[in-house]
Amino acid sequence: MVFPPEREAVYVQRMFGWQGTRLRRLVLFAPLFFLFFICIQALLLPPPLSEWVQAPLTWVGFVLLGAIGLWMRTVRSADLFAWAGVALQTLFLVFCALSTRAGHGGLALLLPMFVATPLVTAPFWARARTVFVAIVLAYLAGALALWHSAAGSTVWLAYGVQAVVGGVIAMAMHATVDNARRGYFLAEEELEQRARLDALTSVLNRRHFIESGEAMLMHMRPGQVLSACFVDLDHFKRVNDEGGHRIGDQLLAAVAHCLLELQGEGRLIGRVGGEEFALLLPGMHAQEAEHFIATVCKSIGALAVDGFSCTASVGVAEWHPGESLSDLLHRADLALLAAKRGGRNRIVQWTAGVAA
Repeated sequence: MVFPPEREAVYVQRMFGWQGTRLRRLVLFAPLFFLFFICIQALLLPPPLSEWVQAPLTWVGFVLLGAIGLWMRTVRSADLFAWAGVALQTLFLVFCALSTRAGHGGLALLLPMFVATPLVTAPFWARARTVFVAIVLAYLAGALALWHSAAGSTVWLAYGVQAVVGGVIAMAMHATVDNARRGYFLAEEELEQRARLDALTSVLNRRHFIESGEAMLMHMRPGQVLSACFVDLDHFKRVNDEGGHRIGDQLLAAVAHCLLELQGEGRLIGRVGGEEFALLLPGMHAQEAEHFIATVCKSIGALAVDGFSCTASVGVAEWHPGESLSDLLHRADLALLAAKRGGRNRIVQWTAGVAA
């Protein structure tokens, strides 16, 4: 399941959000696992544990792995965290490889760790190329362990077979888990979309229009302008009463389609009532918004469903710096009421003289 680049980036970051807390804990285990590896070797090989612990490599590895793990807990970018994770895994295995010693078959017992590490971590990566690089570097670290411990040809052969099989299984595990996650991502996206949009018209529902509008006003900067439009369909009750709700729904959907053609440049369009729509038009003064919406009103007036049609009345209000969305929409609503009282099928700008 392949996503376009922009959607892929959203998926990767979303996946990081799902498991970020767990991963930030796991990275702190790298230095502890390294000490555990040292202890296991001390049990398998003759030198006492004190000799292993006193080796400078042991503490350099412990400190470096710990420092990287602590730094990774502050990373918020999914891609940066992934590549840092590959580096941490590789350094962990390199330090394990450099700490290996020849003799008594200890390496043969420890080699499965180099094969198993990519198998364990493969499901955590979001991108296949990250998994592939992590696998290759992990198995190169295992080869370094073989070379450092002067392993015999039989051990090299056994490790090569294990690495090939392990690599294939790790990629398969990643593909299986990643495909399931992508399916979940699509389902979650669809649910979010359904929660945001009005089911009949596919414009924002009232709740999300208000939430998005409030967020838009919070980010308005000095000098920026914005206008709001309230659009109400004239005599729409007659369509429902005479043509039935099916005709009314089809007409509403057709009107919404006209409005959706206005989308772009941060504009918000929502259904805020039965036959009422609201628009937020950033970058437009009230006069510009009036000319802008006039074209749509003509398109709405030309619509017909089984012989039924309607016109639209519109109220326009320009945002005042510091004004809340509720106050802005209230002024646009007052202008809409003035349009209704003035004979409908017209656009009225809010002015101080417009009263409820």
